[in-house]
Amino acid sequence: MSTRETQFTAHPALGGLDISSDPTVLDPNFLIIADNIEYKEGGQRKKRPGHRVYSTGMVTSPASTATNTIMVTTSASVRALADFWAYGASIVPVQRYIAVTGASIYQSPADGTWSPITVSSSFGSDSNRTTNLMVGGDKVVVSDGVSQPIAVSSAAALVGPTTGANWPIFTAARYHLNRMWYFGLSTSPSAFNFTAANNIFDSTGADSGAFTISVGDGDAVIGCSEPFYASLYIFKGPHHGDIYQLSGKTPSDFSLVPVTPGAPLLNHRALVTTPTDIFWLSRYGVHSLQTTVKFGNVEEAFLSLPIQRLWRDRLININELDQAWGFWHPIRNIVGWCVRPQGETNHHWLICYNYALSDPKPGGKKFWSIWKTTNVDHPCGAVLLVGNVDSNHQLDPHFHLGTMNGQVWEGDQDVNDAGLNDAGQAYTATIQIPVLTRFKGKSETPETSEKEFCGLVTYFNPKGQYSANVSAVIDRRTISTTISLQGGGDPLG
Repeated sequence: MSTRETQFTAHPALGGLDISSDPTVLDPNFLIIADNIEYKEGGQRKKRPGHRVYSTGMVTSPASTATNTIMVTTSASVRALADFWAYGASIVPVQRYIAVTGASIYQSPADGTWSPITVSSSFGSDSNRTTNLMVGGDKVVVSDGVSQPIAVSSAAALVGPTTGANWPIFTAARYHLNRMWYFGLSTSPSAFNFTAANNIFDSTGADSGAFTISVGDGDAVIGCSEPFYASLYIFKGPHHGDIYQLSGKTPSDFSLVPVTPGAPLLNHRALVTTPTDIFWLSRYGVHSLQTTVKFGNVEEAFLSLPIQRLWRDRLININELDQAWGFWHPIRNIVGWCVRPQGETNHHWLICYNYALSDPKPGGKKFWSIWKTTNVDHPCGAVLLVGNVDSNHQLDPHFHLGTMNGQVWEGDQDVNDAGLNDAGQAYTATIQIPVLTRFKGKSETPETSEKEFCGLVTYFNPKGQYSANVSAVIDRRTISTTISLQGGGDPLG
């Protein structure tokens, strides 16, 4: 009688997405597919939340009715969103969502309704996907590099400079030191200008000024960070790429110094500032200021190395990255970018990076996933604080998406919020681990050790009247079963 030593091996599911490495050399805790999932605090995988149409009924259907549609027509794309809190002369602020669609600007008091700020076309064109909104000075400044910039007041009225020269046409702006810093000028691509303190409309007075940054270097000023540790970080691109740090408190001591070259930003909207880091998207991948500065070589320090096939194999449309946009979601610990898959016409892939779980060092474990919506284009998105239309989540930061059909989707809809779909469109969450070709064991050559599977163990939290389909493929043989997620079992005690 012979005996054989067997050992139960558990492989915890605590790895992120890696589509760049050969799957046969990956450890089984990594994923080679991570579609429509998010990572919880311990690294567990969970289906990402859904979206519903922002309206008084907060519906999960995309019906084109007056109560569900932001605009008069559903043929216009929602191309910019902002959460605008203004105090004015009161200690009680007024909240408004500001949206730009077609050639109009709309506002909502965060109650699920929308109304045009003007009765006729007031800004830009629907085809311009570089519209930017800057909140500052109790105003929202709307700009796109083509149209005359305009501001929205706390009273939801359009306002502009009333004295002195009008603003030049610029692409985007930031608010810092009670000044508006604006760039992407149609007449001076390397200019970085600032207004007088406490007056964003004074662009020519004695307290205003301008920098000209490396004029003639083959690049333009493409983007600027939010204030980050009392400084602004200015990005040139889209060809060679340089980053500059602007520090100081007054025009007499403003200082501009180069930080690092070689990571060209393509679009100001793809620059994401968080309290601890600055992230941006380039034609080469995803970068982090902290990682780049600490480890030098940008090529070796990108955060996107595990998903680099998206760029190298052109699984995403590289030529459309100038229309990509980014976001920061503090509750879910992610930064992400909306991109267009190759061969498709819509921007509907959200490549998401969980910075809380990831090790930013080159070679460190990274937690990436790809959120995919269905049959819709997302020209913009932003994390907005929930208003009184959703009392269960009021003042929670929820991810909102603009769509091509004149609607805004509110995200972060879990099972208990009836968020089982994307505004009526079902979506599937898929994960796949690498093929297991070798096992660790006592043998000096574990790759040639005999494989033995005693079963597949699953763990889940009860969810109700739902089920999950599980398939195990072992030596090309597939075994499938359906697992009920209702929970149950004998009570304790």
